[in-house]
Amino acid sequence: MKIRFYLLLIAFFTLTPSISISQQLFKRTSIKGSIGTIISTDSTTPFLLRSNQYGLVPAKSGIGFFNISLNQEYDSLYTLNKKLKRFGYGYGLEVHTNFGKSNELFLPLAFTKIRFGAFELYGGRRREIQGLVDTLGTIGSYSWSGNALPMPKVEISIPNYTPIMKNGLIAIKGNFAHGWFGKGDSVQNVLLHQKSLYLRLGKENWKIKLFGGFNHQVQWGGYPTRPFYDDLNKQLVTRYSTDFSTFVRVVTGISLNNKGQGLNSGAPTNEALNRAGNHLGSVDIGFQYKLASSTIFVYRQSFYDDGSLFYLNNIKDGLTGFSAVLRNKAIKRICLEYLDTRNQGGNFFSWTPELRGLDDYFNNSIYLDSWTYKGNTIGSSLLTANKINLNGAEKSNENVYIYKIINNRLSAINCSIFYELLGVDNISKVTISKNLGSYSIMFEKSQLSYYHNICRDFKNFKISMAIVGDMGKLWNKNQGLRLEISKSIK
Repeated sequence: MKIRFYLLLIAFFTLTPSISISQQLFKRTSIKGSIGTIISTDSTTPFLLRSNQYGLVPAKSGIGFFNISLNQEYDSLYTLNKKLKRFGYGYGLEVHTNFGKSNELFLPLAFTKIRFGAFELYGGRRREIQGLVDTLGTIGSYSWSGNALPMPKVEISIPNYTPIMKNGLIAIKGNFAHGWFGKGDSVQNVLLHQKSLYLRLGKENWKIKLFGGFNHQVQWGGYPTRPFYDDLNKQLVTRYSTDFSTFVRVVTGISLNNKGQGLNSGAPTNEALNRAGNHLGSVDIGFQYKLASSTIFVYRQSFYDDGSLFYLNNIKDGLTGFSAVLRNKAIKRICLEYLDTRNQGGNFFSWTPELRGLDDYFNNSIYLDSWTYKGNTIGSSLLTANKINLNGAEKSNENVYIYKIINNRLSAINCSIFYELLGVDNISKVTISKNLGSYSIMFEKSQLSYYHNICRDFKNFKISMAIVGDMGKLWNKNQGLRLEISKSIK
């Protein structure tokens, strides 16, 4: 590990001048390179070092890493007289490698995008978060948090709030995407359907604005790794339907069991009595208040995994957040959040609306890999997949797919503070959680995780150091350190 680290360090400083020259060949392209290491007192990387890192930080500690990226954003969305430009384009490419205890090569960014007016067409992989949330301070948006490696997809969207009335009172943003999970354990070639629609009430220059909307994610299609016989439908299941009729039902969420005819649909029993695919998402509301020296944002995400939210059975569950961005202050940003997923509509399921419970967030009886991608939870990192063995929790045996979410009933408080002290940028985070496992695997384990990062410019480089730790019963007692040197050229 040491030899490879030193070789990459030499290459990093040697290539920096040549990168500066090549920069002239790529107008408006920013280039960034970084190199660093992660170590800890335990063999597992501390929770807040690996959560919401787009799957780039491995569970095993004791690694070095090297990252280089090229990115070109739109030159400007607006002309000098504030009219929206009709056309723009951008792209991104990033290569990341880990070496040491884990040897991995990732391509977390590889995309092109074209903008025409308010619309954007995009294809590839890029970093994204779905839902109303403080993207910098959050512990993780419920359904799409940036905890897993970006998934390849094609998408058409309105990426920025765009007025639909001349006076600008109402503005909308949203997306419609098709993606690919690729290889899995329980099901192969699974597809992704994703869409969102959010509304802003209030003109751009108003002090008070209201927000509301939803996001909808579906795992669907593919074929089981091991074909199985469906006793109720009396058929051998070798694939799941991907025809246009199924796609329409995936997009609309219409049940296959209309008028009790689901078992005649030819679908496996679980889908025949319900919907095609694994559906989940959140319904969000938010409130923003702009003051002279700060901007306050309050938000709430309510979760759905089946019909519980429609009947308000799981309305107790949700992510509630308060964010304050301060200007001209030593403290730059504060984010406080409370996450509760304990209710899940109750511990009993029936087709009777009042008893629509056992939501079992992120899990699905057909897509046993659950709401994960490349082994990491796609949504909130606090809902834990047992790819990483919890301290003292039940471990999977060889006959159980290892990515099933085993900790999805919990309550947690998260606090993030961004501030400047003695000319140094600081980020401090603390997450306290009470974890109850799931309705099928019950345990009770409290946990405290902390994170402190300092970052300072040194000549033309940026040097950062993060001190991180876990205390409690969910993860092993652990302290970790991340050191990183980076340089950006614009």
